[in-house]
Amino acid sequence: MRRAIVCCLLCYLMMGLAYAVPPPVLKARSAILVDAETGQVLYELRADERRAIASTTKMMTAILLIERGNPDDPVVATENAIRTRYANLNMTPGETIPLRDMLYAILLRSSNDGSVAAAEYLCGTEEQFVALMNEKAKELGLTNTHFANSHGLDAPDHYSTARDLATLARYCVQNPLFNEIVRTQKARILRSVNQQDVVVTSHAHCLKHLPGADGIKTGYTAKAGRCFVGSVTRKGWRLISVVLGSTDADSDTHALIEWAYKQYTRIDLAQAGGTVGEIKVDGAEPSAVPVVASAPLRVIVPRQWEDEVKPVLHLTPATPPIQQGQPLGELRAMLNGRVVAKVPVAAAVEARMITRTSLALWVVLGALIWVTNYLVRRGRLNVYRGRNGAHRSGIMK
Repeated sequence: MRRAIVCCLLCYLMMGLAYAVPPPVLKARSAILVDAETGQVLYELRADERRAIASTTKMMTAILLIERGNPDDPVVATENAIRTRYANLNMTPGETIPLRDMLYAILLRSSNDGSVAAAEYLCGTEEQFVALMNEKAKELGLTNTHFANSHGLDAPDHYSTARDLATLARYCVQNPLFNEIVRTQKARILRSVNQQDVVVTSHAHCLKHLPGADGIKTGYTAKAGRCFVGSVTRKGWRLISVVLGSTDADSDTHALIEWAYKQYTRIDLAQAGGTVGEIKVDGAEPSAVPVVASAPLRVIVPRQWEDEVKPVLHLTPATPPIQQGQPLGELRAMLNGRVVAKVPVAAAVEARMITRTSLALWVVLGALIWVTNYLVRRGRLNVYRGRNGAHRSGIMK
């Protein structure tokens, strides 16, 4: 979407055929576990089954408010907003809360009334905001998702899938403010009314007991069951899990995450901008052009295959002149003779064409160097220099 990286990871790496240790048995009806950066699927269970998604809906609500709103703007509680079912902010008509604080209430306390008030702030009505939600879903390629409200309470045409929610989560966590909020366990918000209720606490209990947990969003209704979109980062490697329709979403998430970090390893084959080789270019100066990776090349494989992954540089023929940054092929991650991931590579420096005139000058210069070396070897040049020096010093008459 934003990266030059192109993942062509094979199905046998994504599915159960690659499992050395069987994945845990989940209580969830649907689930998926993906790499946050590449989207590589490490586990899935009925991931394309449309289901009620409860308050995981609020990921879409929040990211639209972040992208299109002003965090310092006041959000005003309307009569319509405060009548929302399960209105846990207990706002009064006319009360104002800054949008930034409202985002904490939406993502941590999972405020339904706050979601409606914020939707009305941005679009005038919740219906118009929902249209924006569905437009964004289409933009992100969420082909099995449709929203009917901003909060996630059950509605006939309000649904998504584990796969679509993972895609949405991967998009959301690229936003710094979204990340800051969802990793927070407790926050104080500013309210113009009801100032005795200013602390909002995350419903994501895994933030306390799962090492590396940094989000994202819980959800529950009787129809949806226990839902959780989770995120864990360990040693710079972030995984995103989705469990839907579970009786114990925390337990399912914990089991999936721990299994994945034990089962898989991430291999960094190249850094963005790192030199990965060189290409020989006839008629160019320099004739050997360094080649750099345009994006990181990382692959995730079962640990037993770690030593089998090899980087292979595949270069396209090039003729001068070559511009710095010019595409020159790709770096491929190979596993047992198959490409499992690849990134473009480019010229690290400019290479000029050697023209006929400059080539002639190089020939003349080369000839001059050869003649000079020949005379030095024969001793003639030293005799000439000695006599010439003697004339200048007046020794020879």
